[in-house]
Amino acid sequence: MIKLKTLDSINLRRSIRKFEDKPVPGELIEKLLALTVKAPSGKNIQPWRFVVIEGPKKQDLVNLLRKGAKTLQQQGINVGSCEWTAESMEQAPVIIMIYNGEGQPGDDRNGINRYQWSVNIQSIGGAIQTLLLAATALGLGTLWICDVFFAEEQISELLGRGDEMVAAVAVGYPAQSPEARPRKDWREVTSWVK
Repeated sequence: MIKLKTLDSINLRRSIRKFEDKPVPGELIEKLLALTVKAPSGKNIQPWRFVVIEGPKKQDLVNLLRKGAKTLQQQGINVGSCEWTAESMEQAPVIIMIYNGEGQPGDDRNGINRYQWSVNIQSIGGAIQTLLLAATALGLGTLWICDVFFAEEQISELLGRGDEMVAAVAVGYPAQSPEARPRKDWREVTSWVK
């Protein structure tokens, strides 16, 4: 098993879109999730909920995504690189769906509810980043996916979820080593107030 230091994981993490045809042992996914839930959580609410999908159900999820994207395309809505995402999801042996267990689709986000929703979503974002870095340290590749929103209702129905979908993460052994994507220099995006 590969173990990297935190800074190495940050520098080596990449969005992986091609995966080896090799299963990820359940114990490794369990370890990954055990590390993920150590993420910081506003008010310690820990709103994240995970659904691990493998096998035939994973293909059902991909089929729903393709169908949802096709329906939206027929309505003139741009679905971007959704087909490429679906191909990556098919290759990955594991998809982890991430939900906000404290929220429901269409929740009113005004006032205090908006504040709490923002806190929860930030916490879940931290958990997803922790998952990505932990996976890198464990020798796994990941792809953070938001295209699942093109079939949000259908996927949630498939999984029996009534809470708010946030994202999906494809997980597997990487079959590619992409170069780092360009990033803006930190000085370009930072204001320093003294």
